[in-house]
Amino acid sequence: MRTMHMLLALALLVAGCNGSDAPPVNIDLSNRIYVLAGQGGDARGGTEEKEYVVTLTGVQPEVDWYTDRPGRLTGEERTDDFVGVDWIRVYGDMAPNALLQYRNASGVHGLFGRVRDPSYNAQTRTLKLTLTLSKASYDISGGVGGFDSPVLTLLNNLKPPAEGSSFALQADRAQLVADGAGGYRLLLQGVDDGVFWMNNAPARGGDFEAVGNFINYWDERFADSLPNASLAGDLGDGNYEILPLTLSMPAYDASLGRVSFAAVPLRGPGTPDVNAVLSDAVLFVDAGERGTPSTVFSQTWRGVAYSPIPGVFNSNPTGAFFDSDMTADNFQAIWGRKNGCGRDDLETMAAAGVNLVRLYDYNYQRGSTQWKTGGNGHIPFLDKAQSLGIKVIIPVSNYNLANELGGNRPWDDIDNTVAQIVNSVKKNGVIHPAVHSFSVGNELDLDQYGMDWTTLIPRAVQVAGQLNTLAPDHFITIPVSNAYEKKMYAAIRDEFSKQNLGEVYKTRVYNAVQTFKRKDGDDLLNNILKAYDNLSLGVPLVITELGTSNMTMPSVDAKVEAVVGQASVVRTYMDANPSSQVKGFAIFQWQNAHWKRGGSPNDNTESTFGIHAYNGTLCSSKTGKFYMEGMVNGQYVYALFHDDVSYDVDQLAPLTSAAYPGGLLQALSAYFK
Repeated sequence: MRTMHMLLALALLVAGCNGSDAPPVNIDLSNRIYVLAGQGGDARGGTEEKEYVVTLTGVQPEVDWYTDRPGRLTGEERTDDFVGVDWIRVYGDMAPNALLQYRNASGVHGLFGRVRDPSYNAQTRTLKLTLTLSKASYDISGGVGGFDSPVLTLLNNLKPPAEGSSFALQADRAQLVADGAGGYRLLLQGVDDGVFWMNNAPARGGDFEAVGNFINYWDERFADSLPNASLAGDLGDGNYEILPLTLSMPAYDASLGRVSFAAVPLRGPGTPDVNAVLSDAVLFVDAGERGTPSTVFSQTWRGVAYSPIPGVFNSNPTGAFFDSDMTADNFQAIWGRKNGCGRDDLETMAAAGVNLVRLYDYNYQRGSTQWKTGGNGHIPFLDKAQSLGIKVIIPVSNYNLANELGGNRPWDDIDNTVAQIVNSVKKNGVIHPAVHSFSVGNELDLDQYGMDWTTLIPRAVQVAGQLNTLAPDHFITIPVSNAYEKKMYAAIRDEFSKQNLGEVYKTRVYNAVQTFKRKDGDDLLNNILKAYDNLSLGVPLVITELGTSNMTMPSVDAKVEAVVGQASVVRTYMDANPSSQVKGFAIFQWQNAHWKRGGSPNDNTESTFGIHAYNGTLCSSKTGKFYMEGMVNGQYVYALFHDDVSYDVDQLAPLTSAAYPGGLLQALSAYFK
């Protein structure tokens, strides 16, 4: 068979195949992806809307198959056996979804939808079926008509509640090349900027996403097992050839329109001809969870508030730490590791079961040298978080809502600030998959910069509208204190409606409250958790600060006991009420904050919230240089914010008690995991 042997042009030796005989009746076929190729065909309107009767001609007498991950089997069987006998064994009473790709005068295109009623004539090599369209890759309002080189890829069905999507990339050219280490890379050149995603049945949806998004989400979608794929393309004779592969390690160069993967052919010990080039190629990648930001609240979140300002400061940070933004790559030794020095905070969090980090101060210019331009200085932090299964709440800090502060007028520049914050968390041209949501301000129900909530909340909602325009799939929140949080929930909802953002509120907003209410007397349970569900607001709630201070408790033992009690109440409530709108909590906070002492050497209630205390110096690292230059108001301006300076990385000590000698983090781990 042409597709099964991949022709001598790819010099692949067939191995692990079932041959042309029908499979034994006791073989499970449900995880197979079948690929049929033909020479031509047409699609014409059927009896119902979006229904097409598809006829494929010159269909190959054998159909290829390979298993969905984690299986790595491949094979072939006679097309008449598959259509006439095994179709019902494979799909049962659930019609599969399929991608029909083909070429016509305007290029390579695809139709995706549910297929049924197949019939195959082995003598005329003609296959007919009915396709109910979910999505087309181009405008077919004028009809489809005839086409050449069709390839029909049939997705395997999934058993509910399992969900997944398969993906297709189109490229002008594709080639397997030796990687110099005994393996191969698949190079796709002239890649279309839209990747088509397709639900596996019983779901029926399909649409496009950016190539950058597909690359960024690779690890999340396929973390449990590398995906299998099939590459279809023209070797130059006008017919499509098909090669099944296992893929890993994607790389994307947007400027060149090039995508590559480490590739292992699923064809046995044969060596691919590295000179073979496929044109008009389509790469089909088997099912993985799409994990889109809009589904972020399909799970619950257990996290920490994170502002790891060094213990050397007992008032506002200065020098290299002037912006209180410790998650830029300048300070990688704090949250990760750099040149042998590292505290590895993110690793420690992940080991304890944390899956959410809430940030406060954020300088979008980190990683840039141009004024008012978003830099890439936070991408390493997001990369590390993603690798550990942690999502990050990106803040628009209170500073940006002020009229005038330190000689600057932040609110006057709010449009650019919001745009650059979003730009600064983009990788491969799209928002990084580690971004959980965007947070606007902090406790804006309390007076800030001479303004009260009647000014601050409308400003925050305006910012939320800007964020929704720039990041429409991501959630947004406006955290409030629990001074009178129910009033603020209503005020926020009403302000979204007043600004004609009611639909944004319904679909992309979650509330966030910061409370130190305790387990004692069911205060936390009744007045925060149950009370929120009783409001029936229809949007999720995350407690973005949960904790207490040992300065308001009779002892450190009492503080540890109180925080563990708080976490236990929230986690127990969420677990016992899966339909609750309470979707997560973040402990306040990761470490003590000496800088909250206000210049005093003595602790106060603002400096002792930490899960950890300071315990000397772990190691020393360097920040790298941070400067800005460029034209400002028609003049060239250069400013050095800090040179490449050395700083000490604090060693952290767990907050322990008699009941929890292993420390507060270890105790909280039971409720994080």
